[in-house]
Amino acid sequence: MSVTERSLPAIVTNLLSGAKPPPGVGRAAEAYLAALTWRKHLARIGFCLLVVAPTLLATVFYGLLAAPRYVSEVKFIVRSVSSQRATGLDMLFRTFGISKTVDDANVIQQYLQSRDALQGVIDAGVDVKAIFQRPEADWWSSYPYFWRRDTTESLFDYFSNRVSVVEDSTKGILELKVVTFRPEDSLLLSKTLLKLAEGMVNRMNERAQRDAMGSAQREVNFAMETVIKAQGELTAFRNKEIIVDPSKSTFSLIETIGNLSTDLSFAQAELKQMLTTSPNSPQIPTQRAKIAALEERVRVERAKMAGGDNSLANKIATYEQLALRRDLADKSLSNAMNALDVARQEARRQHIYVEEVVEPNLPDESTEPRRFRSVMAVLVFGFAIFAVIWIVSVGYGEHTQ
Repeated sequence: MSVTERSLPAIVTNLLSGAKPPPGVGRAAEAYLAALTWRKHLARIGFCLLVVAPTLLATVFYGLLAAPRYVSEVKFIVRSVSSQRATGLDMLFRTFGISKTVDDANVIQQYLQSRDALQGVIDAGVDVKAIFQRPEADWWSSYPYFWRRDTTESLFDYFSNRVSVVEDSTKGILELKVVTFRPEDSLLLSKTLLKLAEGMVNRMNERAQRDAMGSAQREVNFAMETVIKAQGELTAFRNKEIIVDPSKSTFSLIETIGNLSTDLSFAQAELKQMLTTSPNSPQIPTQRAKIAALEERVRVERAKMAGGDNSLANKIATYEQLALRRDLADKSLSNAMNALDVARQEARRQHIYVEEVVEPNLPDESTEPRRFRSVMAVLVFGFAIFAVIWIVSVGYGEHTQ
């Protein structure tokens, strides 16, 4: 670049002040001046297109066309019975956001932002489309958006834009915010969603209770079947042997054997006395027959107690086995019932519920859209784009010169 070309900006500055150009540089100065003038003209056009026009459009839209929207807010917390008796370790976990209550709150948050929640609102009798298509809604905000069709997916996307759930991970508080074109619609949607959240919590409680008590209940059922079977076998044995308690029958049999043995001893003593005093007495054969009969009865009664497969001793052994099996089954049933009670108490301790911190409110004033903030955002964004383009173009122009 020559000295003359490097001095063109100074020459153009003198031309703009009314001075005459030096000889030989008039055409170059005029060309540079024309380029500079064209650049300023483009800058004005760009500023109008990127800053002024969008800001004016935003001012007109948000000031005159944008429909007012009403916000209904609900704040609630998902609590559990056990959380009221939290230990020091639980409190430490909560400090870092590690808590079962926080997990439950996260589940409720995900549910309220899901398609199931939208379907639940529709199933509850709320005409969601009618709420989002009110006559007072503007064309930009009304459902469906002008660039989309009326489909289930577009309805869910619109629903997600109008319903938001924010979670405080440290406190477990959920803030539900519903935005519609009428105050009563916002209140209706917020109440319906809160009921759906409570229903979800109830289903979670039922599922947790089934999981906690299912195994214990199966153990109780099995133990009860074992008790019934053992008692049935014991009853069948009693009916077959026609005896209630063989051990009690043993005492009766022992008493009978003892009485017979006593009678036998007396009979033998009488026979001995007869043989001593009256060897030829005609009562001696009768006495001998009596003694033989007593001996036979003693032998028979003793055989009942310990002789053969049908003896009372075998019956006692079988009875004691059946009774022991029944007693063990009763003990197992008692333990299973205790385990079921513990599981039931644990399920109750883990029971969660929704506690409202801020009830659904009926808004009496429109808080959206935030008109001034929106216009200023358009202004700042447009000016930032213009500034970037202007800086790049100026740098490129100086580089080419």
